[in-house]
Amino acid sequence: MKYINTIEKASIKKELVSLKTYPYSDPSPIPEFGRLYPYNRFDGYTNKSYDKDWEMIVMENEHIKIWINPAVGGKIWGAIEKSTAEEFIYFNHTVKFRDVAMRGPWTSGGMEINMGIIGHTPSCSAPVDYKMIENEDGSVSCFIGATDWPSRTEWRVEINLPKDTAYFSTKSWWHNNSCMPQSYYQWNNVGIKTSGNLEYVYPGQQRLGHDGTALNWPEDEENRKISFYNQNDYGEYKSYHVFGAYSDFWGCYWHDQQFGMGHSAAYDEKPGKKIWIWGLSRYGMIWEDLLTDTDGQYTEVQSGRLFNQSVAASSKTPFKHRSFLPYTYDTWEEHWFPVKNTGGLTYGNRQLSFYISSQNGRNKINICANKPLSQTFRVLHYQKEILAEKIDLRAMENCSFTLPFAMQEKEVQVFLDQTMIYNGLEQHTALKRPTKTNPAYDSESVQACCIQAKEWERQRFFDRAIDQYLLCLQQDPFFMEALSGLAGLYFRQMKYEEALHLIIDVLSVDTYHPEANYLYGLLNDRLQNMADAKDGFSIASQSLEFRAAAFIELAKINIREGQVDKAYDYVKKAQQYGPGNLQALYLSIIVHKLKGTNEEAMRLIKELLISDPLNYLAKYELAQAKQLPVNRLTESEMPYETYIELAAFYYNLNLHQDALQILDAAPDYAMVHLWKAYLYSVSGAVKKIKPTLDLAASSSPEFVFPHREEDVNVLYWAVAKQEEWKFKYYLAMAYIQNLRKDEALSLLNSCRQLPDFYPFYIVRANLKKELEQEGCLQDLKQAFALAPNEWRTILGLSKYHAENENWNLALQVTKKGYKQHPDNYYLGLKLARCFMYTQNLEQGIALMANMTVLPNEGASEGRNSWRETHLLAAMKGIITGDREKAIAHIGLARTWPENMGIGKPHHVDERLEDYMELICMEQGNISERRALTRKIVDYRKHYQHSPYGSTDFLSILLLKQSGDTAEAGKILADWLKADPLALPLKWCQAFFKGVQHEIEAISKLRIVRKEVLPYELPFEDRSFRFIKQLYTNGLLNKQEHLAITT
Repeated sequence: MKYINTIEKASIKKELVSLKTYPYSDPSPIPEFGRLYPYNRFDGYTNKSYDKDWEMIVMENEHIKIWINPAVGGKIWGAIEKSTAEEFIYFNHTVKFRDVAMRGPWTSGGMEINMGIIGHTPSCSAPVDYKMIENEDGSVSCFIGATDWPSRTEWRVEINLPKDTAYFSTKSWWHNNSCMPQSYYQWNNVGIKTSGNLEYVYPGQQRLGHDGTALNWPEDEENRKISFYNQNDYGEYKSYHVFGAYSDFWGCYWHDQQFGMGHSAAYDEKPGKKIWIWGLSRYGMIWEDLLTDTDGQYTEVQSGRLFNQSVAASSKTPFKHRSFLPYTYDTWEEHWFPVKNTGGLTYGNRQLSFYISSQNGRNKINICANKPLSQTFRVLHYQKEILAEKIDLRAMENCSFTLPFAMQEKEVQVFLDQTMIYNGLEQHTALKRPTKTNPAYDSESVQACCIQAKEWERQRFFDRAIDQYLLCLQQDPFFMEALSGLAGLYFRQMKYEEALHLIIDVLSVDTYHPEANYLYGLLNDRLQNMADAKDGFSIASQSLEFRAAAFIELAKINIREGQVDKAYDYVKKAQQYGPGNLQALYLSIIVHKLKGTNEEAMRLIKELLISDPLNYLAKYELAQAKQLPVNRLTESEMPYETYIELAAFYYNLNLHQDALQILDAAPDYAMVHLWKAYLYSVSGAVKKIKPTLDLAASSSPEFVFPHREEDVNVLYWAVAKQEEWKFKYYLAMAYIQNLRKDEALSLLNSCRQLPDFYPFYIVRANLKKELEQEGCLQDLKQAFALAPNEWRTILGLSKYHAENENWNLALQVTKKGYKQHPDNYYLGLKLARCFMYTQNLEQGIALMANMTVLPNEGASEGRNSWRETHLLAAMKGIITGDREKAIAHIGLARTWPENMGIGKPHHVDERLEDYMELICMEQGNISERRALTRKIVDYRKHYQHSPYGSTDFLSILLLKQSGDTAEAGKILADWLKADPLALPLKWCQAFFKGVQHEIEAISKLRIVRKEVLPYELPFEDRSFRFIKQLYTNGLLNKQEHLAITT
């Protein structure tokens, strides 16, 4: 080579980086039941900052520099190319936490690693474990990792920087350590800046939505070249999952800076590629100020294991969710690199990036090396070699070659020596994978019903899944996949006998059914029918799907029975079909320890710590082998969960002393003490049980959220052993999460008024409300009495009064609470609603004008209150004849004050405001009245895809008054097709039929608010109440408008 290496190795170190920080705070002690339990929310956000020193891991070689922040989810905080000082991963110089993630806090920029159920991962803003490594080859690594507690899956990422390259790699491992299938979601989100004429270079012909809908790429249906950021100045948030090309690359290029970034990964490992854009109206651009101070707007480029981040609606398309099979693991590797001075970007990998440019009828190929290269660069045109040049480059060096004639990218193949690195024809071939379900498919069939149940299950909507499986079994009581699916959910609920009856029905039809046999084994194991359990696992092992899991369960049974040699046979079988299976490796270590082959156990421990330096079991076993105390196993959030999880593993093998030693090293926590008391009981240490239970009873119940199957067993024992309200409360929370809500309420009611912990009463009040039981208000009052200065008790009481339309009481409670907490915008927004509903309109307007709302993504409550309060004031002006005041308030209703936490989108349906202004206009102002009327009646011609709602009634009304019954009928028919059950539609139909009693009856009904699932944008018909008021006050008068529409 022309150059010898000028640097022998890369470097890695800790460094304090001072950043202006807007912290998050106020962790909620109230459990968040559902998909994220046992995680809690954080509700405290601020617009006040301070300078904080963040301990970063800094990795650096001659070419690039990377910062990693273990305290914020292990996020790669930023990365630069050193010769230009340009960021190829956005470095946010402000740590500005905002309520964006499902738990709340999130920061923009950097690279965020998401594994679990949905972005952003629960640990995205929390401390994770990490380990710095200097490797023998001169590279450096930083391992980061955490556990996703709802699924009990464990993830690791090795961030590796070689000594002499301009790329870094991320190698990921994700282990399902549980005995059941889990949800599967994995995306890496990378922030990059938007300024500089940014182009997204994403191979593909289509873009998928979250709902699975396929549209065009890189031009949209209006021929906008949306692969350029600036061409997306329409609509709002953009999520483009680019699809339809077999390619191992995507990238971006800032043409103004002649700089770019690229990503490379094997297609089988990372087929998903997504672009996220906030939107270029103020609706999206407001987030620039909300998430950074000086670094400008960002966009996200993402890599995923699946094609799209699917919402519920995607289940109706080929792009469904998928499951993570029990006791399995996935691993993948990705490469990230900068690009400079190529004029654009055609392709890149960890060796080089290039761009094929066109000049004067000929092509040039511009190269940027990503590592030292001394090879022959070859270009083929339709498999005929047209260029072969020796290149001798260091990383980030450029060179160019002129091709002999003009050609397209898709006609070219590029080789380094004999290895093809780019196949243009293949990359530009439109894949034939279907994007729509065959219309002949019967979506009402039993199979479709069962698939939908499985889709709900994969998204952790277990209540919906159960209902859907039961619906399926109504159609076919012996549909095997529904029986086994429902049995799996009953197993999660610990309804073992009921689940077993379902599984027996499956096996009565097909004795070899793989999933049924595996569940048959699990259920009989829990019911202590050990011969049947072994039988089930043995037959399940004949299927590839459950083979490794079945062998692991058989190994565990034999360890519990003291049959170590038999256990080892099953461990070896499990490893044969999953060499990297973490559970099999753990059991191998345990077996060797039990057999006394300590040298082999130590070898396995050391190997495990090389591949996973964070591994908790390996750390514990190493300490045991060296007869050392168990040091702190984890620095992550909720450390007690890590200790309990590891103790549970040993408990499930009847290794009770190991479990106790682990818990002896755990932090002080109620469930730790309860586990220890239970373990003392099963291991015969009778004298230790009572004092340990007493310690558990005296421990704080804050942030105690039991969630494991094993936790329930411990608590069931504790409740029977000692009369203590906390133990019942803990067990009740686990039951609520497991959808055993009647049992939960019975437990909570048995506590009477003994608890002195306000979250208890909020949990019980919420459960009573859900189960339609009396006593909700009394519990909310008790919560308030225990914590009158806690804003959550104030808000809970206020919400109850509001939901029961006792707005005066709601106002009284909220007004007093807001005085105590003047910076709490949750209370401020509720107070604004109270002022509105009690007709204290000017007070509400004054409050909102001086309030600052720090919103969550897509939040609209603040602006809704602003608009509706002004519309009510305008309505009052109209009714009293003060038209000037009415027009002023209508004008203010059209505004989007950003202190209310949301910016104005490109498109706003203002037909209600237009109609109310039309009422206020002088009759003689014919031209303006006509223009305003035309705007209302022509709305659907311009916005066909906007959701239908009560403002369409105004268009229909004016069209009918003008005599255009055909267009009015078309809008009504389209509305009926889009939302046939909509209450405003039924009111509209009753109005035009002139049926007074129907109008009055429908007017009394409430619109049922639809549940909004993740990624779905809600539509609320917030204009309907005003339409009804217009009707009540006689303001839908035909004579008022007839003259101006002709």
